[in-house]
Amino acid sequence: MTYDVIVVGGGHHGLTCAAYLAKAGRSVVVLERKPWLGGMTYSQETVPEAPGFVMNPCAVDLLFTNLEPSIITELRLESFGLRQASPDPWGAYLGPDGQAIGLWRSLDRTVEEIGRYSTRDAAKFAELCELWCDFWYVAAPYLTDHPTRPRARTIAELGWRVLRKRKHLAPVVRMLLASPHQLIETMFTSEEAKTMLAVYASGSEAPLREPGSGAVLGVIMLHIAWGIKRPIGGMAQFTRALTACLHHHGGRTRTDTAVEEILVRDGRAMGVRLTDGTSLHARHVVGAVDPSTLMCKLVDSAHLSDDLLAEFRNIRINGWGINNTKIDVALDRRPKLKCERPELWGSYMLVADDYAYVERALDTAARGTIPAETPMWALMPSAADRSQVPPGSAGDTMYLFCTAVPDRLTDGSGWQAHRKSFGEQAIAAFDHVAPGTADAVLGSWVKSPDELRDMADGGSYVVVDMSLNQMGPNRPSPALSGYRTPIAGLWHTGAGAHPMGGVHGWAGRTTARQLLKKL
Repeated sequence: MTYDVIVVGGGHHGLTCAAYLAKAGRSVVVLERKPWLGGMTYSQETVPEAPGFVMNPCAVDLLFTNLEPSIITELRLESFGLRQASPDPWGAYLGPDGQAIGLWRSLDRTVEEIGRYSTRDAAKFAELCELWCDFWYVAAPYLTDHPTRPRARTIAELGWRVLRKRKHLAPVVRMLLASPHQLIETMFTSEEAKTMLAVYASGSEAPLREPGSGAVLGVIMLHIAWGIKRPIGGMAQFTRALTACLHHHGGRTRTDTAVEEILVRDGRAMGVRLTDGTSLHARHVVGAVDPSTLMCKLVDSAHLSDDLLAEFRNIRINGWGINNTKIDVALDRRPKLKCERPELWGSYMLVADDYAYVERALDTAARGTIPAETPMWALMPSAADRSQVPPGSAGDTMYLFCTAVPDRLTDGSGWQAHRKSFGEQAIAAFDHVAPGTADAVLGSWVKSPDELRDMADGGSYVVVDMSLNQMGPNRPSPALSGYRTPIAGLWHTGAGAHPMGGVHGWAGRTTARQLLKKL
């Protein structure tokens, strides 16, 4: 059988691409090397000591997926079983002495919380929110379309939105070119507000003083404007709904199916050869994997020029030497927050002692050493969704996302020698803001940068660094921009493609739209 399209990689972008193709009546199969689908959108019982505790080893929320035009709406994923919770507050800052700032869907309520520490900072935060929300409003049509050949209606919509919001665009452009440090130090005075923003910015895998990385602070404003959605039952429920949609429209999926090579003849992709020697043929092949794996491992170098190979091999991934480590923790009971605000348990809790604490951690990590400081985004998914713990359990699931660790250790020891001790360090750090956490631990599981590298070459949650020179028409590189590759019939999609990392499915959808013009 010759398929219309073979999709290599069963992450959410690959499944999204395949679902749109199948919905349009095309024959499509998704090949995934792992035993499960979802890529970084999956759930598992990762803690052996806690059966029945469902963890989310990578993504835990649908941060952008519900922004219209949404794949959830267009693919009718709720009819395929997807249910979502909407945590409010969606985020919070927790300080070492009981300080707390709730980040609510209501800007007024958030501003009131910041105002307890500084009325000036509260006003500046409101100003930032207005500026960034206007930017997202203007940028959304471009983010959800082709980076170099957007549709005419997208161009028209962009023009209209620019006219409406033009007075705010120049300040935002300056912020895009600035560093988080520059923005925070210029606009805020209270240690609480500065630390809150620094912890959030630390998730970008870049130093706080890196020019051109100021956009990470704009994402906070996006959450306030549009909120966060969380799949009930864990991230696997989102993947299951996508898969059910694909199957409903006649698409196929195969797990435990590793691709050895993209078959190319006369400069055109013809199909794939699996590791078991089987060949599958298709009119088009979509590589829903990281660009390095696709172009430097699955495609024979004989089909690419030296210049192209050099371009693909030098796509920047973890270029600052900073990565993340994620710890799943099962608790037998819920501790108390030092701030005595239990309504914050369901939010992203941004944890660090102070601004300097965050900066020291990032700088140490960039030098290849595990820092003593442990800034983190902490979350208790089971606070809003009891289906993630066994029936009748008084326990909880914890998600500790530590944002400042070295990608590779300069002492040559490797992460495996430090996984256990770093997990204990992270739990102890959270225990400072929630006393009793360490005593309530049933077990934990640590996903270090080494485990992440098994999921994407280079080991980054955003797959390709989101530096300004690798965004828009240059994401992930000029020769791969716009989802097409230099090989006819071979396409690239995923978090490393336009527009950015994160769970949204936009790259998969736009790739499918481009493909449908060729089928």
